[in-house]
Amino acid sequence: MRPAELPFLLFLLAFFYAPFALLLYYSFTDRGGSFTLENYVEIFLNPSYLNTIAYSLLISLLVVIATLSITLPISLYVAIFASNLERAVLLVAFITPFWIDFLIRAWAMKNVLYSLGIREGFLAMILGLVYDLLPYMFLPTYLALSRVPLSMISAARVLGADWFTIITQVLLPYALPGIFVGSVLVGLLAFAEFIIPSLLGGTSGLTVGALVYTLILKGDQWGVGAAISLLVTGITLLIVLSLSWRFRGASS
Repeated sequence: MRPAELPFLLFLLAFFYAPFALLLYYSFTDRGGSFTLENYVEIFLNPSYLNTIAYSLLISLLVVIATLSITLPISLYVAIFASNLERAVLLVAFITPFWIDFLIRAWAMKNVLYSLGIREGFLAMILGLVYDLLPYMFLPTYLALSRVPLSMISAARVLGADWFTIITQVLLPYALPGIFVGSVLVGLLAFAEFIIPSLLGGTSGLTVGALVYTLILKGDQWGVGAAISLLVTGITLLIVLSLSWRFRGASS
């Protein structure tokens, strides 16, 4: 190991591996510190826990689809068609609001939705998550599309290709890596989010993040909460690996 790598390794050890090891310990022990599998057995015997995980996956999928539908056309325009000045203005205008504190933006979104007559519930929660996670989909897709050689578009136009063909056959293959990265980021963040569901979800806001928060910090059920956290980590890892495998297969 090189000396320059030591600070990075210490950072990972303190803020990733140590907390993960602590969760692992709590998930396999009871209140007395004895080894047990009861925490995992309780998860699979309690339908409400499994329903919450499935519900969170559904929310995550809907947020990924919504953010991709919004940001892909915008990324395409900013990366390909906008002038240099227009591109700079649009990037600053898009990113600047997200410099504001997360909680302030969440409360502001709640007030905006209230003014539109949208109260706490499933729709408000989805809209809040989509608004908050847009940059995580926009930036990867924009960066991927910014690599497209403009000469390829000109050549396709000269050869008689229409814009639908250019977008699907020329631009989309370049956008796929950005779509993959953005989908993973947005999906994972939406899956584990609990602040926005708590503020905007109302009775629909019981997601995995809110469940773990309730179990550990309110219910003092560290074992079950840690087991659910590790189970969710395993699920997300399998999803990422599956998407990565499918993406490599599609791009080869």
